[in-house]
Amino acid sequence: MKVLPVLAIVTILAAGCHKNEGGSPTAQGHLIYLETNDAAGNAVLAYVQKPDSTIIPLPGSPFATGGNGLANPTQGLGPDDADNQLVITKDNKFLLAVNAGSRSIAVFGIGTTGALTPVSGSPFNSGGPNPESIAVLGDYVYVVNKGTNDPEASGNEPNYTVMKMDGHGALSPVENSTIKTVSGSSPSQGLLSNDHHFLFGADFLGFMLMPVQGSLRSFSIGMDHKLTIASAPIVIPGKGGALGLWQHPTANILYVGFPVQGKVAVYNIDATSGALSFSKTVDAGPAACWLRTSKDGKYLYALNSGENTMSIYNTSEPGSPASLGKFSLKNSGPLYSAMGFTTSEDFSFEFSRDGKYCYVISQYTNPDFTLGNYNLLHVLVVGTDGLLTEPGDPVQLPVGSTVRPQGVVTL
Repeated sequence: MKVLPVLAIVTILAAGCHKNEGGSPTAQGHLIYLETNDAAGNAVLAYVQKPDSTIIPLPGSPFATGGNGLANPTQGLGPDDADNQLVITKDNKFLLAVNAGSRSIAVFGIGTTGALTPVSGSPFNSGGPNPESIAVLGDYVYVVNKGTNDPEASGNEPNYTVMKMDGHGALSPVENSTIKTVSGSSPSQGLLSNDHHFLFGADFLGFMLMPVQGSLRSFSIGMDHKLTIASAPIVIPGKGGALGLWQHPTANILYVGFPVQGKVAVYNIDATSGALSFSKTVDAGPAACWLRTSKDGKYLYALNSGENTMSIYNTSEPGSPASLGKFSLKNSGPLYSAMGFTTSEDFSFEFSRDGKYCYVISQYTNPDFTLGNYNLLHVLVVGTDGLLTEPGDPVQLPVGSTVRPQGVVTL
């Protein structure tokens, strides 16, 4: 592959890669951000997808967050189960990233080339242990603090909390805005409803506690931007915990991943109260979890982490997803455990702003760390029929096999 000199790359980027307030890519390419989640020092990796679809690092990458990622030396269930670890504000001015290992949120200003600069005071206290998911609504930031997975760890309870962002990107806590949840429940995501009236949550490991705790959450967002519980957490008997949430872009339908069952569930959203009511499930694959729809809502995608595949559905009828089959990602690595899991497992994904590409992070999940390095970034092409292809080889991410990179956002 021909590599351009750094000065030439910077010139190209400055000419057209950023900034595009309309949300579609420029003629020069796409920007892709993810985080290393390294416990020895977290950072945001930035890549440019050029017009010929090759991927190169953005000059200046990686960008240190000033905090730490979260180690998972036993590859245990819970610590890495999260979504929306990175977000970009609607005006494209700021990128926010969790520091799951140091109770903080990093905030960067996004420059004209896409390069990141920490705002003054970054990183900011996240309001709880192990922050793992962020949602931004105007000047308000909703943070899900996962907490430790030890139910006996007093003072480390997980929570949902609210922060205020000023015009310079600095964060400060909103007083009396924190809602604690049960120790060991391992909340994984905070998802804003399309109308911004509600926040949905998934306390993934609630099903493993005694007594069993509700997993699927719904909160109302008040005029003061604080959260109140809209309905009691939903207990899902026999289905395990909810993990992965996404709302259809034009319907009051919430899609929910159930990894224990290998299914995706369909819930109806009450537009007045935010209450959720179960409708049906559709088959997916082992450890089905993270979800996205196409921008027009015609297709739904689910990551099947246990086998490094993606399930694809036609959602032209939002309440009745129709399977279009599975897509297998490249370089899945050796199988391990009695369950036959792949060493490389898909854990985060996002689409380009124009919907033509899909970027997927596959993490090294095998407890045997001697097999090579299967922390990869996949670049997929999205067909007009919603189906996926992977024309090239995945990009090797510059982290060790013991690190679990996470979160994808795009410009």
